[in-house]
Amino acid sequence: MLKDKKITVLTFSGPRFEDHGLDVDVLPEISAYKRLLQETAKTLWKRKHPTRERLPKNFDAEISLKFFKIEAGSTGVPLVRVAPSRTAPELPFEDELDEAARLLEHSIELAATSDTPPRDLPRNVIPLFRDFGKMLRPDEFIAVSAGPARKQGARYDNLVKTRILSWESILYRDSVDLQGEVRGTDLDGLRFTLRLPDSRKVPGRFRAEQEAIVLEALGEHTSRRLRVIGQGEYSTEDGSLQQISNVDRVEIVEPGPAVTHQVPIWQRLAAIGAAVPEEAWADIPADLATNVDLHLYRHKDGSD
Repeated sequence: MLKDKKITVLTFSGPRFEDHGLDVDVLPEISAYKRLLQETAKTLWKRKHPTRERLPKNFDAEISLKFFKIEAGSTGVPLVRVAPSRTAPELPFEDELDEAARLLEHSIELAATSDTPPRDLPRNVIPLFRDFGKMLRPDEFIAVSAGPARKQGARYDNLVKTRILSWESILYRDSVDLQGEVRGTDLDGLRFTLRLPDSRKVPGRFRAEQEAIVLEALGEHTSRRLRVIGQGEYSTEDGSLQQISNVDRVEIVEPGPAVTHQVPIWQRLAAIGAAVPEEAWADIPADLATNVDLHLYRHKDGSD
């Protein structure tokens, strides 16, 4: 059986906490952190199971966090995950919850020095940071330390909170190598729109020397495709391509042969039969199916 396990320690620092007591006004901070942890764990689970439409039953309910004490020598609140059932062989979602705690600590630590969010931080949890730190005063902060080992942790204050919230509109960049149909251009702005095979339309920028190839692809968009190699901006939430920010190379490619979906033979025969006039069917011998050779090879004068 998995024993109770320390997930994170939230250490409150500032004049209010110098006596090592926890002001009850900051208790909502613990609930806000738990929600951050749960939502991050959900997204990490979905990334691992892209074909699953729903989370496992009682995902939230099975994540039970409690604190039993305030650590001596500080105002540290250890958040402990407890098993929902003492007969359970293991506690569900262990990996995702542990990963979520480490990811949140790393993100808070990174926000102190960087304007760029970590790629793994789900974009959908960023707005939840508005409620975390809401009860802190300007001269206070929370040190977030993930994992069972006690350590200093990452400092979370109003400056870090503001930095993290600014990440909501930031995209990350990565390479692109894709083909699509050019659906429009803006020559003055050196822009084009590429429709991908899944029908999504992605805007992009091209260079002046690439204009002729882009226009050629546009003029023959019904029969030819444009291959684009360069850099793209992706959503930090779901990894989807938002736009092509830089085009290193473009080339015209011929699309592969269209796949012909064959109609079953019985459907084709039924269609042929339906097209034959009723009077034509009257001339067909009733015993054709059983005496096909007789009717097929008999001479017009009735002789064989």
